[in-house]
Amino acid sequence: MAIPSAIAASEETPEESREAKRLGILKAAARIFNERGYHQTSVADVAEALGVSKPFLYYYLKNKDDILFECLRIATEELHRMLDSVHAADLSGWDLLVRLLRGYAQVMTTDFGICLIRNTAPGFLSPQARDKLWTGRRRLNSEVERIIAQGIADGSIRNCDPKIASFALFGAFNWISFWYRDDGPLNAQTIADYYINLFARGIVPADVQEK
Repeated sequence: MAIPSAIAASEETPEESREAKRLGILKAAARIFNERGYHQTSVADVAEALGVSKPFLYYYLKNKDDILFECLRIATEELHRMLDSVHAADLSGWDLLVRLLRGYAQVMTTDFGICLIRNTAPGFLSPQARDKLWTGRRRLNSEVERIIAQGIADGSIRNCDPKIASFALFGAFNWISFWYRDDGPLNAQTIADYYINLFARGIVPADVQEK
């Protein structure tokens, strides 16, 4: 793995340079966790992949758990920014849901987003760390349910159970993180729009549904 440019020397201020290097380490670590699995990856593996020493990594981050937590925190913060943007829009429930799902797919196909989906099972982090991350996750779930309920009320979404609909959407969209490749033929927006169309129209033709 090539050393991220953020880890190389730069002309930034010391504070900016340190943060850029730290972010470069986290991006590389997230990708390695995604490729090998968190439990199968050591700090030495991350250092070797970056071509740096373990003490170099420890200067920026405490340990492997800290590296994972920071990767997941970054993804969670990106989701929060996306939710804030959606929440501020004056649109129908369906249009808000479309905007949210497109934004969600965009985040969930980054190295940090994929890491968030693949590496949050029990045993990956301490209960306290998981609770901090799940506070943000609960906000996402609540927002989707609220938007679906709004769509039902304004007539842009047919009557359904918002919680079950939310589970179905996340079940489909989260799985993207397990098969998506950034060098593949489909980008995040194309995949999101395809999924959205399937949820909106289903897979059974209208004339068959009427029989």
